[in-house]
Amino acid sequence: MKRSSESATARRVFLVVVSLAHSAATLANEDIQFLVEHAVESAIDSVHMSLPWPSGSLAPGRWQPSVDLASAQTSTDFMDMTGSVATVAFTRGVNARWGYELMATQGAFEISGGDGRAPLTQKFLGTVPLDLPQSADFTATRGTQRHLAIGGAAVHELSGADAVRSAQLVTGLLVERVQITDFAMDYRLVDGANAGSTGTLQYDSGATFLTPFVSWQQTRTLAPHWTWVPRAMFILPLPPHELDARLTGPNFDLSTPHDGPTMEVGDAFLVLGLAFGHRRTGLEIDVGGLLYFPAA
Repeated sequence: MKRSSESATARRVFLVVVSLAHSAATLANEDIQFLVEHAVESAIDSVHMSLPWPSGSLAPGRWQPSVDLASAQTSTDFMDMTGSVATVAFTRGVNARWGYELMATQGAFEISGGDGRAPLTQKFLGTVPLDLPQSADFTATRGTQRHLAIGGAAVHELSGADAVRSAQLVTGLLVERVQITDFAMDYRLVDGANAGSTGTLQYDSGATFLTPFVSWQQTRTLAPHWTWVPRAMFILPLPPHELDARLTGPNFDLSTPHDGPTMEVGDAFLVLGLAFGHRRTGLEIDVGGLLYFPAA
């Protein structure tokens, strides 16, 4: 939901997005490494979906500040990511066709979940003193994921402010920091020579990305006092970064070798969105996350 009030100098925006991701049936046979990567990426995508949009047509020589708040909940099999995103942005028109936007974003997610079963593999760990891969029961999923970003963008009005359909193209760059801390779960092997063995699987990462993005929105009239706004965005975190694994068990404690292969996070992200706005009150309902994540 987006609410705005406009004065002679500024527009204030309040945004709430609820994002729900339901695990697809195809995840049922994936190993634990794939599920963990999918969960981490879903939280990153939630932050990217919450990035600010210009709150109106460009106003030459005037700053248009906005404050965006979003809540997000994503699920990948038995893993849940629950958090919030806060964004501050300032847009300024250089002329009627061109302007720029400055933004800062912070996201915080708690990792939790119920019980689940998935194949436990030795990927990215080298030699492991267990009979792997084997099915394992996972419990007590826990951890945190933090996301900070600052950046700027050029804003181009594709049609005039008085056009029936006003459209904007936004091209920018973010500097992002994603910190994954103590993303862990307990396991118990179900099959194989070591059936019944227990331990902990943990992931950590501190990733810094330079992230170019391009987005487009078009405001269309739905009724005399209502608009609908289709949106599209492509974003590419660079370069992909390591997600280090640690596996403990009976008399061993192993981590991803420094010179070995690693699991990586930081995927390209393409999404289509949709919002509905009320001209008189400035109220906007953004359903982009609700539409995208169930189908992801």
